[in-house]
Amino acid sequence: MAATPYTVFLAQPSTDAYDPSCQPAAQPRKAEIDPTFFDAMKVRHEVFILEQKVPLESEIDEDDPRSCHWVAYLTTDGDDETLPKKPVGTIRVVPYPQAPHPTPGAAYSIIDGAFVVKGHWVKKSDRSQAPDPGMPQSELDFIPAEEDSAAPSEEAERATSLHDGKEPYVKLGRIAVVKPARGTGLGAVLVQTTLDWIQANPTFFDEHDSQAAAATTTTKFNGLVCLHAQAYAMGFYTKLGFEVDEQMGTWWEEGMPHVGMFRRLDIQSV
Repeated sequence: MAATPYTVFLAQPSTDAYDPSCQPAAQPRKAEIDPTFFDAMKVRHEVFILEQKVPLESEIDEDDPRSCHWVAYLTTDGDDETLPKKPVGTIRVVPYPQAPHPTPGAAYSIIDGAFVVKGHWVKKSDRSQAPDPGMPQSELDFIPAEEDSAAPSEEAERATSLHDGKEPYVKLGRIAVVKPARGTGLGAVLVQTTLDWIQANPTFFDEHDSQAAAATTTTKFNGLVCLHAQAYAMGFYTKLGFEVDEQMGTWWEEGMPHVGMFRRLDIQSV
């Protein structure tokens, strides 16, 4: 039987009842958690915590209650509609303003909800240079922060190849599909669903988020969409219209190399 994906939308959920120190099955206040957000966290736990070994307490963050979320489910012809559907994918859109772009070469871990620099990666051929996007780790050296007097630190937003350092943009994130549903095109469905929504609702965050409204008093949102892609997935996002921002470089989150990518949507006619 054919499996058909469908998505459920959730705008800016409360995360107060979600305990970041507990896995979804052990949440002590489960009844108080929005069921769609709970399903999103089940997918994220399966993909990021169990599969990719991201620390449990690092998964939920301060962007979750500001974001819009989608959870994907698969239904098969003949399914019993009275049975609960298993969530198989999720994605979120984080509104502006965003944190400054990560520092090229930096290795970050999330500790108590904040990104902490643990050190940085440099080219073996020239240890003064950060890695190029997609550069193999075999060509790099790691310098722990405690051994490096020039370790990267938090900085103000900077201009890069595809972002002037000032223009408001939204960010796609927490894009996850569970193993049994991979290869079905579900990841592309999730990304395209969010892009269609952004294009149709370009002023949503201005109208529903005071931080976003304050960030667009002088420069309005003009369809710029960013994502921090795990380096192995660059080809996937390129097919969906995203372009690698070369000057954002490569950085590491919880040991995984990431690159910045952008796409601009046409919202002029909306």
